[in-house]
Amino acid sequence: MTVGTRSTRLVIIRGDAASGKTTTALALRPELGAKVAVIHQDYVRRELLSNPDSRERSRDASVVIVATARQALELGYDVVLDGIFNLRDYSAPFERLHQEHIGSTAICQFDLGIAETLRRHAARPLGQVISEGKIREWHDGWQPLPWFDERRIGADAATADIVAMILSDLSVQRTP
Repeated sequence: MTVGTRSTRLVIIRGDAASGKTTTALALRPELGAKVAVIHQDYVRRELLSNPDSRERSRDASVVIVATARQALELGYDVVLDGIFNLRDYSAPFERLHQEHIGSTAICQFDLGIAETLRRHAARPLGQVISEGKIREWHDGWQPLPWFDERRIGADAATADIVAMILSDLSVQRTP
């Protein structure tokens, strides 16, 4: 099975909480053109799905996110996915999506370290809602995908530079 067209682009932006994923996704959107779907894991997990079992909700979110991305690619949209996207629930579905997507794919992961993650989290509105302890509990650090040579984004990378790197990666397929 194939998905999308030769001209559709799939971007997956991964990383820990408060790392800059959504900021990057929103900055990338106008650079990709007029027909872009940005799919936020936070929205799917917090707003769309309601389930007190967080592990089950995470697995369900991976199904919803990949199905939505697949449909948007089929409709001719470029797709930007942003979220923590742990390996347990997302690696295999993302691998299938990447393998079946006939357009180009770019994947990057923010790796800021726990101190920078906590500093950034404290400065945003959710910093007042989600505790430092919860952020520490969720922090996974660098977890590279085993099937794709994703870009590692450090704490000193500027959003404009990350967007330029993603656009460059979309022109050359990166595989391990």
